[in-house]
Amino acid sequence: MSPTFGVVFSGDFPLQRTLEGAVLAERLGFDACWLGEDFFYHGGIATATAVAERTERIAIGLGVLSPLPRHPALTAMEVATLDEIAQGRLILGIGNGVPAWMRQMRLMPKSPLSAMREGVELCRRLIGGETVTYAGACFALDQVKLGFTPHRAHIPIYLGVEGPKGMQLSGEVADGTVVSILAGPGYLHWAREHITAGQALGTRQSTKHELVVYVVISIDDDRATARQAVRRTLAEYVAVGGPTHLTRQAGIVEDRVVEMHQIYRTGRLPFELVDDDMVDRLAVAGTPADCERGIRGLIDAGADQIVFFPFPTAEVEQQLTRIHDALLPRLGIALEAGLKA
Repeated sequence: MSPTFGVVFSGDFPLQRTLEGAVLAERLGFDACWLGEDFFYHGGIATATAVAERTERIAIGLGVLSPLPRHPALTAMEVATLDEIAQGRLILGIGNGVPAWMRQMRLMPKSPLSAMREGVELCRRLIGGETVTYAGACFALDQVKLGFTPHRAHIPIYLGVEGPKGMQLSGEVADGTVVSILAGPGYLHWAREHITAGQALGTRQSTKHELVVYVVISIDDDRATARQAVRRTLAEYVAVGGPTHLTRQAGIVEDRVVEMHQIYRTGRLPFELVDDDMVDRLAVAGTPADCERGIRGLIDAGADQIVFFPFPTAEVEQQLTRIHDALLPRLGIALEAGLKA
């Protein structure tokens, strides 16, 4: 089955440009528009509602909502309403969120995996029309039922996870996995192994599990310009977290990641430590031919949907057009024109 292609807009991106970018993505024929909920920026649900009202065809992904600040019963209510507005185009992504943001709100569950597991179960049951009484490790409900009939009884639920236990949980309970930026082919193979192990634990062995991969991308006829456009973002993501499964699976030297993390803690972003090799391992940046090789590597490693996170941010609209005009044809992809002019 051929892969699909989308675009993601983070919560800190200017709101009007996000809305216009979603319309552009639909007009260019992209399959999905994913919206992050980055605390404490523009809200994901409100933004997705505005996107739904401005578009007609493109799938809308919430990638991802945390079950912690918003009770799953309220998430189910909002998501079912949004799916009705979007006429069945919504995908719900659930993940625990950035730990630093959770600590700011004093929302640190004893078991993050339990919070996601319960969040998925409760949303699915409520959207499915059940009256739910529930007492879990993180959430409780007493005779709760949505007061309206959702547009769809089953809205796809994907988990946004990174580690092996999270991947296994996603395989066990979710319809798909939203894979973070910085993921290379090695990480995707590793993730799929853990997802498959999770599928074997439940009743989802024969169910298609979609791997949605966020990709930092910059495409330019000048390779150096494209690589320079992503260095600062890569420096931030690598330095904030220190060594992770993403950097280890990419083969990034651990001492380099530790050094970047230490510099970041002093208040400086160590973008000068992001060399060309790190760019090639953690992003897709370069000429159309370079980007073709990078995207093919992710598809060959099992990506079902490539979601482009374009840079530089000042040229997101131009980047989407370049991806459509210069990259996708090289992959043998001809996107169907959208409905909106």
